[in-house]
Amino acid sequence: MTNTKRNEDDVVITSHPFEGLVNSEERLAKAQLAQQIDKLITERELTQKVAAELLGITQPEVSQLSNGRLSGFSFDRLYRCLHALDMDIEITVKKHVPIDNDTAGIHVSMP
Repeated sequence: MTNTKRNEDDVVITSHPFEGLVNSEERLAKAQLAQQIDKLITERELTQKVAAELLGITQPEVSQLSNGRLSGFSFDRLYRCLHALDMDIEITVKKHVPIDNDTAGIHVSMP
């Protein structure tokens, strides 16, 4: 979901589709969680109807997740979907180490 390229000074530049938007890191993190949910649904060959029942949401909401329309999904709601798919969610809070004047942020790591 991120794009990596090098500039003319051979410096690695990483960007993502939400860069420059309000709450871009939060948007990216939610998109990554939704992508993982969709991947698990696909791997298990679940129909949207069966997935909806398992996740405790409606079939149209499963479709929204699959298509990246996440305005109705909080982090908590996405965590509950992952939990329903038998996934552990681990949240780590740590001191930010600034690099090049960047700010603290949200990061999602997946297997």
